[in-house]
Amino acid sequence: MKLSKIALMMATLTVSSAAWAHGYIEVPESRAYKCKLGSNTDCGRAQWEPQSVEQISGFPGNDTPLDGELASGSVGGFEPLDRQGTNQWALNTIQAGPQSFTWFNKARHKTTNWRYYITKQGWDVNKPLSRESLEKEPFCVIDGHGLLPDERVVHQCVVPERTGYQVIYGVWEIADTVNSFYQAVDVNFEDGGIISEWSKQLQGHINGKNLQVGDKAIARFFSDAGEVTAMQIEIDIDSEALTDKNLWSQALAQKINATHADVRAGVKDKDGNVNPIAGNNYVFAKKGSALKGVVISYEEEAPAVTEEIRIGGLSSSKIKDGKSRLTFNAEVKGKLTVEARVFDHHQIEKGYLKTTLEDASQPLSMDLNNVSEGHHMLKVIATNEQGHSIQPDVEDFNLEAESTGGTGEYNFVFPNDLSKYAAGTTVLQPKDGKVYECKPFPYSGYCMQWNSAANHYEPGVGANWKDAWVVKQ
Repeated sequence: MKLSKIALMMATLTVSSAAWAHGYIEVPESRAYKCKLGSNTDCGRAQWEPQSVEQISGFPGNDTPLDGELASGSVGGFEPLDRQGTNQWALNTIQAGPQSFTWFNKARHKTTNWRYYITKQGWDVNKPLSRESLEKEPFCVIDGHGLLPDERVVHQCVVPERTGYQVIYGVWEIADTVNSFYQAVDVNFEDGGIISEWSKQLQGHINGKNLQVGDKAIARFFSDAGEVTAMQIEIDIDSEALTDKNLWSQALAQKINATHADVRAGVKDKDGNVNPIAGNNYVFAKKGSALKGVVISYEEEAPAVTEEIRIGGLSSSKIKDGKSRLTFNAEVKGKLTVEARVFDHHQIEKGYLKTTLEDASQPLSMDLNNVSEGHHMLKVIATNEQGHSIQPDVEDFNLEAESTGGTGEYNFVFPNDLSKYAAGTTVLQPKDGKVYECKPFPYSGYCMQWNSAANHYEPGVGANWKDAWVVKQ
């Protein structure tokens, strides 16, 4: 059995392509983070970048994020996060009272504060999330004191009394930029105020992704001692109708209920009964049950997909009047629609390109507007004719302004990163007034690696600078 995937090839340069991304709520799992985990589907960019829901600070006083776009932060590519409905998103089970919230910060920023808001009891779950849906004041505020947080920070908050499905809206306000990061967390309050023999809700849910005829969806049950293999239930996707994630989840919930007397899968009604629906089905057990959670796994027929994409050879023109031009090479096997976007360090889009390539290797160019010097990112998504998408790693690059004089091609400024510049690049080192020319990195046409993590190569200063530079004058 093979997993469904598209083969991927990536060109490697002399430094890593780690994205300069930011942060998301890891516990309880935010809507965007559940997209990365696969618990939520059809999420747009959130599938790859739950950390990038970044928008101007000032919520709720500012207009942005817009009402109806709170989950996406009004950020392009994240619009699918704004879908709202009773069974639209996978929920976290919580209780009122003490609750830990964990942020995972992929890039640390000096912090003003973290704030947590919650929907009002009786909010309309089928209308887009808006300021009117939420309590005006946060139920928890954590002061950041303008300091850099750790990679993971845990906040202890007291969650107000609620019943049923609610949304907790987390805001991480940054001190060293004008932006904040926004995260929607979908939660269900345990018991929901309903008296029922099915009082214990298991972690996880019965739902997932659209499947193909010939696949299987499998419900696996767990206790503290591990998987309870005797309880495993599977369903064959033997018709086109059952390929829909909402319909196979309903059928699997029905089979669970028909097979096991000690659990019920579905959604509770006002009388405490649990009934399967076409959508997210939850699993309940009786009080005292040793069961802890349910997980969905799959056996899938591998699609006959052979498309590949390779991205490399980035080069950019010097900035003039806020404009630059980026050129890169796309090598494609098969037929793919390629969408390329350039973002600055603050996730503001600066350029867009869309084209279709078939068994080709060719340079692509895109105009960049309203840009300034510094770190930028090229993000590419390639989609085949069957709708399968692949996203190569983010390519980081720096933009430089036109030279305004001096004896070096660039002024060297710590922590400048020249490791993607052509061998022979010259810099003026202000610390000693000398001009240095960089040596090529072995087997590449780029400068010897130098960046903030390898400052022993800093020209004229670092302990090993002679390995990477020669003095021109």
